[in-house]
Amino acid sequence: MAISNSAGLRPPRAARGTRGLRGLTGLLCLVCLAAGGACMSPLTNLARYAAAGGEPYLFPASEAGTATLQGHVLHDGAPLPNAVVLVAEPPGTPHATRTDAAGAYRLTGLPAGTYVPIAAAPGFEDAVLRNAAGLPRAVTLVRGQVAQLPPIQARKLVRPPLAARAAQAHALTRREAYAAAAPFPEGASARVQPWSFQRDGTVNDTLYVYLPTAPAAAAYPLLFAVYPGHSLQWEAVSVAMASRGYAVVALSPLAAYGRDVAEHGADARLALHFARRGDLDARIDGAHPLAISGSYGSAVLNRLIRLAPDPFAGAVLLGGISNAFTGAAAFYAGELDWPPQLGYVLAALGTANVQPASFMQFSPVYTPQAMPPTLLLHTRNDAVIPIAQSYEYAAALKAAGVPVRTYYFADDSHYLQVGADTPLASRRVFWQVLAFLDERRAEARAARAERAAPPPSGAGCGGRAQGCGEASRFQVQ
Repeated sequence: MAISNSAGLRPPRAARGTRGLRGLTGLLCLVCLAAGGACMSPLTNLARYAAAGGEPYLFPASEAGTATLQGHVLHDGAPLPNAVVLVAEPPGTPHATRTDAAGAYRLTGLPAGTYVPIAAAPGFEDAVLRNAAGLPRAVTLVRGQVAQLPPIQARKLVRPPLAARAAQAHALTRREAYAAAAPFPEGASARVQPWSFQRDGTVNDTLYVYLPTAPAAAAYPLLFAVYPGHSLQWEAVSVAMASRGYAVVALSPLAAYGRDVAEHGADARLALHFARRGDLDARIDGAHPLAISGSYGSAVLNRLIRLAPDPFAGAVLLGGISNAFTGAAAFYAGELDWPPQLGYVLAALGTANVQPASFMQFSPVYTPQAMPPTLLLHTRNDAVIPIAQSYEYAAALKAAGVPVRTYYFADDSHYLQVGADTPLASRRVFWQVLAFLDERRAEARAARAERAAPPPSGAGCGGRAQGCGEASRFQVQ
């Protein structure tokens, strides 16, 4: 899957008034530096990338690491244990540790240079070290230095309340329905209902619902798809899934929000709310939704799952990004074969040592605890998002106690190709995904039925998995 801007939408906010933005950026840099903060200058990094002719900008080699950073992470004055604290070298190479029970951290072996530390923890927003003016605070280390820093102040991840009548409040609008077909699996077809809605004055018209054409005896299980490009680009995938009995609710990131994962996640949360309430179709069963995404969309899905009030039954990630820090380091080391436009997207994030928040939002590897049982799929030959990203994420999920299954395959494409000439690798991926979704759906239904059944008389918890500590039938592979 690949990054793509949505068609027919207004230009990104950052594209309006470019000259004024550059002047404002320069002014903010001066103010920021004067206040002892870190100047956020993605334009500088873009200029470097352009000056290099669209080739990775080669950062100066770092010295051998001898410096140390130490401090605490707090929330409302109390220590925040087990938070990840990270600093990164300019091209992205991360140095990370976790806080202890007292909220203390210590990062050793750091090359001399300038850093903005960032902390990440389940249930909390990512937090950078800030100065008295509230600006990100940069720390410059020299060889052999041990720097004691002020506390990083973390704040809770807040789920803003949704309106009681969200469909009306956000102008949820039904557009013209149509029928669609896909060449794979044979005979695949779906009924398609496009929708649009508004949030904070911005219209999202990438919301599409795909329903099976065959009548169902029961409600359709919800498969929520966060695509990295416009939903229509992945219609063959949505139709294929709908043809197997799923209600596919597809959404894609808006160009208007650029690289802001929090904004994309807010749109996804609203679309999921519509689906689960029956606003999109009363036949959708949203009690235990499943999710699918890939590439850039994986970061948006992680944000959505962290925001969702109820857990997903399972998630599928195909060729997903898990750690933007290590990915950026690989790109700047010349290890990835990216088209120029993707290089510009990365360069626009800035440099990882002083803009770590830009990279952390694309690094779900540091907050895997909220993920449901997950299937990771990746081609071994992926030159856009290397398979190492899935290796790293699988290890993080397993360490966090999240059931994870992996399917790595040989293919030359970063894309799931479902079309007139669907290759054998993509066919196998499709059936792997379907088997996983069906398994998670069956387990969620069984768990729901067990919870609804009265316990046998005198049986205590009755030996049921729910609330009795029984291991899940989903196995880590």
